Amino acid sequence: MNIYKFERGLSAQSGFNIRLFVVIVSVLLLVSYGIFNARNLIIGPTIEIFSPVRDMETEENILTIKGVAKNVAFISIGGRPIFIDKEGSFEEKLLLSLGSNIIEIRARDRFKKEILKTIKIYYKQSTTTPNN
Repeated sequence: MNIYKFERGLSAQSGFNIRLFVVIVSVLLLVSYGIFNARNLIIGPTIEIFSPVRDMETEENILTIKGVAKNVAFISIGGRPIFIDKEGSFEEKLLLSLGSNIIEIRARDRFKKEILKTIKIYYKQSTTTPNN
Protein backbone atom coordinates (compact mmCIF):
# COMPACT_ATOMS: atom_id res chain seq x y z
CA MET A 1 0.00 0.00 0.00
CA ASN A 2 2.83 2.44 0.77
CA ILE A 3 4.47 1.74 -2.61
CA TYR A 4 1.18 2.57 -4.39
CA LYS A 5 0.90 5.93 -2.57
CA PHE A 6 4.53 6.72 -3.36
CA GLU A 7 4.11 6.05 -7.13
CA ARG A 8 0.81 7.90 -7.23
CA GLY A 9 2.39 10.92 -5.49
CA LEU A 10 5.25 11.05 -8.01
CA SER A 11 3.00 10.88 -11.05
CA ALA A 12 0.68 13.57 -9.68
CA GLN A 13 3.62 15.84 -8.92
CA SER A 14 5.26 15.20 -12.32
CA GLY A 15 1.97 15.90 -14.14
CA PHE A 16 1.65 19.26 -12.43
CA ASN A 17 5.21 20.24 -13.39
CA ILE A 18 4.69 19.18 -17.00
CA ARG A 19 1.48 21.20 -17.17
CA LEU A 20 3.23 24.24 -15.70
CA PHE A 21 6.11 23.78 -18.14
CA VAL A 22 3.72 23.60 -21.11
CA VAL A 23 1.88 26.73 -19.94
CA ILE A 24 5.13 28.70 -19.51
CA VAL A 25 6.48 27.59 -22.91
CA SER A 26 3.15 28.45 -24.57
CA VAL A 27 3.13 31.92 -23.06
CA LEU A 28 6.75 32.49 -24.10
CA LEU A 29 5.97 31.36 -27.65
CA LEU A 30 2.96 33.69 -27.87
CA VAL A 31 4.97 36.66 -26.57
CA SER A 32 7.84 35.89 -28.98
CA TYR A 33 5.43 35.61 -31.89
CA GLY A 34 3.83 38.95 -30.97
CA ILE A 35 7.20 40.70 -30.74
CA PHE A 36 8.31 39.15 -34.04
CA ASN A 37 5.20 40.43 -35.83
CA ALA A 38 5.45 43.86 -34.18
CA ARG A 39 9.14 44.35 -35.07
CA ASN A 40 8.31 46.61 -38.01
CA LEU A 41 6.24 48.88 -35.77
CA ILE A 42 9.00 48.97 -33.18
CA ILE A 43 11.79 49.67 -35.70
CA GLY A 44 9.91 52.41 -37.55
CA PRO A 45 10.44 53.56 -41.13
CA THR A 46 13.60 52.70 -43.06
CA ILE A 47 15.03 54.03 -46.32
CA GLU A 48 17.71 52.33 -48.39
CA ILE A 49 19.10 54.28 -51.33
CA PHE A 50 20.64 52.28 -54.19
CA SER A 51 21.63 55.19 -56.42
CA PRO A 52 23.12 57.74 -56.43
CA VAL A 53 25.96 57.28 -53.98
CA ARG A 54 26.64 59.96 -51.40
CA ASP A 55 28.91 62.92 -52.19
CA MET A 56 28.84 62.18 -55.90
CA GLU A 57 30.03 64.49 -58.67
CA THR A 58 28.23 64.40 -62.02
CA GLU A 59 28.09 66.16 -65.38
CA GLU A 60 24.48 65.07 -66.00
CA ASN A 61 21.79 67.55 -65.04
CA ILE A 62 19.12 64.88 -64.55
CA LEU A 63 19.59 62.51 -61.63
CA THR A 64 17.61 59.32 -60.99
CA ILE A 65 17.14 58.37 -57.35
CA LYS A 66 16.38 54.69 -56.72
CA GLY A 67 15.72 53.00 -53.42
CA VAL A 68 13.43 51.07 -51.11
CA ALA A 69 11.38 52.37 -48.20
CA LYS A 70 9.89 50.03 -45.60
CA ASN A 71 7.15 50.70 -43.04
CA VAL A 72 6.23 54.12 -44.43
CA ALA A 73 2.91 55.90 -44.71
CA PHE A 74 4.37 59.03 -46.36
CA ILE A 75 7.61 59.64 -48.27
CA SER A 76 8.94 62.76 -49.96
CA ILE A 77 12.00 63.97 -51.82
CA GLY A 78 12.77 67.62 -51.28
CA GLY A 79 9.34 68.13 -49.71
CA ARG A 80 7.54 66.73 -52.77
CA PRO A 81 5.56 63.52 -52.14
CA ILE A 82 6.58 60.50 -54.19
CA PHE A 83 4.93 57.16 -54.80
CA ILE A 84 6.21 53.72 -53.88
CA ASP A 85 5.09 50.32 -55.15
CA LYS A 86 3.87 47.37 -53.05
CA GLU A 87 7.43 46.28 -52.25
CA GLY A 88 8.38 49.82 -51.20
CA SER A 89 10.57 50.55 -54.24
CA PHE A 90 10.78 54.05 -55.63
CA GLU A 91 12.45 55.74 -58.61
CA GLU A 92 12.36 59.52 -59.08
CA LYS A 93 14.11 61.84 -61.51
CA LEU A 94 15.37 65.22 -60.34
CA LEU A 95 16.75 68.18 -62.22
CA LEU A 96 20.01 69.37 -60.67
CA SER A 97 21.14 72.97 -60.44
CA LEU A 98 24.75 73.99 -61.04
CA GLY A 99 27.01 73.46 -58.06
CA SER A 100 26.15 71.68 -54.86
CA ASN A 101 22.73 70.01 -54.50
CA ILE A 102 21.45 68.64 -51.22
CA ILE A 103 18.64 66.13 -51.63
CA GLU A 104 16.54 65.22 -48.60
CA ILE A 105 14.48 62.03 -48.58
CA ARG A 106 12.06 61.99 -45.66
CA ALA A 107 9.76 59.13 -44.64
CA ARG A 108 7.15 58.88 -41.87
CA ASP A 109 5.19 55.90 -40.58
CA ARG A 110 1.63 55.95 -39.32
CA PHE A 111 2.81 56.50 -35.74
CA LYS A 112 4.62 59.73 -36.74
CA LYS A 113 8.12 58.22 -36.47
CA GLU A 114 10.30 59.93 -39.04
CA ILE A 115 13.58 59.24 -40.81
CA LEU A 116 15.65 61.57 -42.99
CA LYS A 117 18.34 60.63 -45.52
CA THR A 118 20.49 63.31 -47.11
CA ILE A 119 22.44 62.96 -50.35
CA LYS A 120 24.93 65.58 -51.53
CA ILE A 121 25.49 65.81 -55.29
CA TYR A 122 27.80 68.22 -57.06
CA TYR A 123 26.75 69.07 -60.62
CA LYS A 124 29.31 70.63 -62.93
CA GLN A 125 28.70 71.39 -66.57
CA SER A 126 30.73 69.54 -69.11
CA THR A 127 33.55 71.67 -70.55
CA THR A 128 33.57 69.84 -73.87
CA THR A 129 31.67 71.35 -76.78
CA PRO A 130 30.22 69.33 -79.63
CA ASN A 131 32.00 69.62 -83.02
CA ASN A 132 30.03 71.11 -85.94
